[in-house]
Amino acid sequence: MLENYSMQELQELGGREVVDANGKSVGFVDLVFVDDPTGRPEWLGIWSGLPGKGPRVIVPLRGIEHVEGEIRVPWTKDAIMSAPSYDDEDDRGLLRDDPDGIAISPEKERTAYQHYGVEPLTERPEGMSGPRFRAVLIEIRTIQHRR
Repeated sequence: MLENYSMQELQELGGREVVDANGKSVGFVDLVFVDDPTGRPEWLGIWSGLPGKGPRVIVPLRGIEHVEGEIRVPWTKDAIMSAPSYDDEDDRGLLRDDPDGIAISPEKERTAYQHYGVEPLTERPEGMSGPRFRAVLIEIRTIQHRR
């Protein structure tokens, strides 16, 4: 299960195909979101379609498997595509004065947990009011075909 992967192992999944509970492609691993206070990874950012096109949604790490080069999620494509997204509104640089940062707002965090029916891997620190999950860029690996 991906919730047990190290940050380095998760970063190596960039660009990997993500398939739903029925084996349908839902997109590719784009980002890893970490809990800012603890540094623990908790969400994957999935990009559906070509870079710059298609929705970018968040999926909890809990229950996701890496099997035979695929990332398998326990939800259907419909559930994933209707999940909270991260987009221009999230590129606010609210964390660590990072103008290029992507953060998940507290409202989006609550909505995403409810949407997927999962509990947080780490509890929100008492008194914390702003976003706690920030995106960590990962290197996208491309597969080169030899002819």
